[in-house]
Amino acid sequence: MRMDHTTIKDLLSAFLDNELDDLKKAEISAHLTGCQDCQEELTLLQKLDEFSKENSPVSPDEDFWNIFPGRIRSQLSQNYLNIQKKEANMFKDSLFKSEKGSGRKALAFPIAFLLHASLVAAMVVLPLMNSSNLPEIEVYSAFLAPPPPPPPPPPPPAKKSRPKRARTRIKPVQARTNITPGQLVAPVEIPDEIAEEELIDIGVEGGVEGGVEGGVIGGVLGGVVGGVLGGVVGEVQAPVRAIGEITPPKLVHRVEPIYPEIARQARIEGISIIEATTDMYGRVQQVSVLRSIPLLDQAAIDAVRQWVYEPMVINGRPRGVIFTVTIYFTLK
Repeated sequence: MRMDHTTIKDLLSAFLDNELDDLKKAEISAHLTGCQDCQEELTLLQKLDEFSKENSPVSPDEDFWNIFPGRIRSQLSQNYLNIQKKEANMFKDSLFKSEKGSGRKALAFPIAFLLHASLVAAMVVLPLMNSSNLPEIEVYSAFLAPPPPPPPPPPPPAKKSRPKRARTRIKPVQARTNITPGQLVAPVEIPDEIAEEELIDIGVEGGVEGGVEGGVIGGVLGGVVGGVLGGVVGEVQAPVRAIGEITPPKLVHRVEPIYPEIARQARIEGISIIEATTDMYGRVQQVSVLRSIPLLDQAAIDAVRQWVYEPMVINGRPRGVIFTVTIYFTLK
C-alpha cells in the first residue's frame, strides 16, 4: 500500500534519523525526487539538526553538584519560614491584643452617645421653651354624659314573725261609758288584733237579683250606682294598647319641649320616641323612653307629661291608652 503525501511528510523526521525500514526509505526517496514541498521540508529538518548539534549544552562542573544539596536545603528552609509567617498573620486577626490607647477607644463610645443624646434633648426642649409663636387655643364648651343612676336601695329586713296567738272572738259587753257627744276620747287599751266579723247579706226589699248594695228599690240589673258611668264606684280597667283598630287618641293640649342648653352647645339633634300611657280622663300618667338620646330624653319626658288627650271610650266605658309619641329635636 503506497503512502500519501501527508504521511510521507510526517515521516521525514524519522527518515532523517534513520529509524525506518528499507521499504519505507525507498518509497520516501522515490517521493522526494518528484515532490518539491517534501524536499524543502527535509532541508529544513537537516538545518535544525545541524544547529542543535553545534549548540549542545555545557555539562555542569563538579562545584555545581557539590553545592546543589545546600541550595535545596536553603530553599526548603525559606519556604518553611514563609509558611510560619503566613500562619502567624492569619491567627493574629482572630486574637485580641491590647494595644496602646485602648482606654481612649473605650471612652469614645459613651462620650459620643452622651453628645448625641444631649443634641436630641436640646432639639426637643428648645422649641417647647419658645412660647412666642404658640397657636391660639380655642376653648369649646364640653359636656359630660349624665352619671348612671345609683343602684336601688337594699330591701328592708324581713319582719320577725310573731308567734300566732289563738284568735278569740271578742264578745260585746254592755258597759257604761262616760262619752260626751262631739268629744273625742282616747281608748284605754288598744288590742293587738281585731277579730273578723261574719258578713250577713242584707238585701233591699223590692230589689232585683244581682243588684249591688246601696241600690235603689225597683232598680234594674246592671244599673249604675249613683248614676256613675262605668259600673261600680272605684272600678278601674287596665289601659289598652293603640294597635290594630284602636287608634291613638287625639291631642288636645300640647306643650313644646325645652331644648337643653348643653345639648344646644354640643350641637346634638335627633328623634326621641316616647311610650305614653293616659288615664281614663286623657291625662298622661306614665312615660318610658323607647329611643334614647341622653341629653334630650328628660326634656321630652317633661313635655309629654303635660300633654292632654281626648278620653278613649270603649264599649261605653272610658279607658286608658298606651301609644308612642315621636319628638323631633332640630337646631335652627
